[in-house]
Amino acid sequence: MDNSTGKNIILTGPPRSGTTLSCFLLNQLPNTIALHEPMNLQLFQSQEQGLEETQQFFEAMRRSLLTEGKALSKVKAGAIPSNPFGKAEQGKRASLVRKDWVHFDKPLQPDFTLIIKQNAHFTFLLEPLNLLYPVYTIIRNPVSTIASWNTIQAPVSKGNLTVLRGLRPALYDQLERIPDLLDRQVRLLHELYLPYQQLENDQIIRYEDVVESNGAALNRLLPKAPGIKYPLESKNRNKMYDASLRAAITERLIQFNGSYMNYYTEAQLKGIT
Repeated sequence: MDNSTGKNIILTGPPRSGTTLSCFLLNQLPNTIALHEPMNLQLFQSQEQGLEETQQFFEAMRRSLLTEGKALSKVKAGAIPSNPFGKAEQGKRASLVRKDWVHFDKPLQPDFTLIIKQNAHFTFLLEPLNLLYPVYTIIRNPVSTIASWNTIQAPVSKGNLTVLRGLRPALYDQLERIPDLLDRQVRLLHELYLPYQQLENDQIIRYEDVVESNGAALNRLLPKAPGIKYPLESKNRNKMYDASLRAAITERLIQFNGSYMNYYTEAQLKGIT
């Protein structure tokens, strides 16, 4: 792992697990930049290409930030938001972000910390990435995670991920053949959690701990993170998450008994309903 030009960090996690919120919080720290899903899907047509493109992207963004003070990221109103989706007015919540160059009005030293967050992209490249970079994942109660999927306009709400066509085509096809939406979503969450079993405990950060500590739990990722004190409120029991759906999700998660059960107990799953 070469940190001669500064510290590059990989951040991942299942979609809707609190990774965007974590980027927002980490950007409050000095000499630190956290980018929200800045890479293009077409850069991940295979695992080999995805790994090479990730390394090149880190280098390109470091140069741009040091010379021009800007980097690519998904942004809302020119900044990285704490939540990329809007409120549910009619139907499912739409994404409020778009990819653009964002300017960071903060001084950066050559050894600044650059964090890049991609969800499934990095999760399904986790094994080789973990050999090259410090890797951290944000996880969230599985019931709330899937409940949130069902409130948004995104491929994950249909129980599949477009990036799998390049990184895991066989898995993409398997998911497509599962007729029941909830069964498909539970299987997808299981597959997302499987790579995290390669990580040490200190590489895994729970959304619940981030919220309870007002962001300070991110100190696992950066020693400077205890300086984060931002008022946070848990969305695990969001009113948008239909109670009957939460109950059905809980039952299906427990019945499937997937890899997520290594991180959350049955009682914790039932506690959301």
